[in-house]
Amino acid sequence: MKKAIIGAAVMITVGTGLIFSTKAITPKTNLDVQAVATEETVVMQISDTDVTLKMNSSETGDVVADNSEVTEEVADTTEADTTEEAESEPECEYPEWQNSVVANVEGSLRVRAEANTDSEIVGKLYPYSVATIIEPGEEWTKIESGNVTGYVSNEFLMFGDEAGGYITENYKYCATVEVPALNVRKEQSIESECIGSVNGGRELDVISESEEWIEIQYKEDVVGYVSSEYVKVGWNYPVAMTIEEEQEMISAMLATRASVSAPSGTGSAVVPPVQTSAEGLALGQEIANYACQFVGNPYVYGGSSLTNGTDCSGFTMAVYAQFGYSLSHASSVQMTQGTPVSLDAVQPGDIICYYGHVGLYIGGGQIVHASTESTGIIISNMYYTSPIGARRIVQ
Repeated sequence: MKKAIIGAAVMITVGTGLIFSTKAITPKTNLDVQAVATEETVVMQISDTDVTLKMNSSETGDVVADNSEVTEEVADTTEADTTEEAESEPECEYPEWQNSVVANVEGSLRVRAEANTDSEIVGKLYPYSVATIIEPGEEWTKIESGNVTGYVSNEFLMFGDEAGGYITENYKYCATVEVPALNVRKEQSIESECIGSVNGGRELDVISESEEWIEIQYKEDVVGYVSSEYVKVGWNYPVAMTIEEEQEMISAMLATRASVSAPSGTGSAVVPPVQTSAEGLALGQEIANYACQFVGNPYVYGGSSLTNGTDCSGFTMAVYAQFGYSLSHASSVQMTQGTPVSLDAVQPGDIICYYGHVGLYIGGGQIVHASTESTGIIISNMYYTSPIGARRIVQ
């Protein structure tokens, strides 16, 4: 079972402030520029040779005949040199992502209307969101992502194979179910046997596509078909948010926080009960049990390896990935993924959200989480510090 729960959100401090922090990545050298320079050099070499041959041809007809062979030799040599030089250049490991960038930040990366820090902020890229390059530059790159188009500082972007490597390792090409429930058919026909169903929001691995049907990996050893009318096919990476979209998200998060913390009988809104199937509850417990086996492994900022090191959001992301669910590698985004659930109704497998931190509820009032560099992955009481909410991923 697959699920896309890619979203975007913000880090909320006590009160209404936001926390933004970044770490720098040096962009890779543009190989296209090198290639152009090489071609220009080759053209100049041929042009100089042609000039010499033309000068010789004006002296005698015999020289023209001899020089026809020389011209061929020069052309062959030039072609060989160009081929050798091309072969010496490093090849792209991820050519399909050379026109994409990934935001390498912990908080958010501002997208501006112009290429300077005084320009209007038109949107934000949250951690590891993906954007398409519109216009490259030495210090600023014009990008397009979601409903946002503008300039971002190269200092905080992954480029080229670095971006491609991150995308292919952490995201996938899938079909996301856009209706509450969708039948999976044995063949490409509504008359075909229904072999099961998938819930809304689920991500399905795509095997092949046609205009009307998507062939998907329904289970580990079962292939099926779903109607293309009810799914969205594409890469499941997060994209930028406009300022308006961000404000809507902030309002929703503040409302959730207020409803969770408000005493009963105050008239404030409460988180509605979440209807979760028996299958979902069982899977949540299985996920919690799986996560506990990594207790004692190291904490590494920016990491997502359950054995070699991970941070808090990388831990929950990597655990859920083992069960076919996609979470963002950012605690601020995970606070909006899945379905909100009241803190007094959490079940094993739910994500417990804190200011700048997330953990995985395992039952008995405890969470397992990648805590700090000194402690690594540990089990703690879920109220070791004040939680601000909980999210249910599996239903």
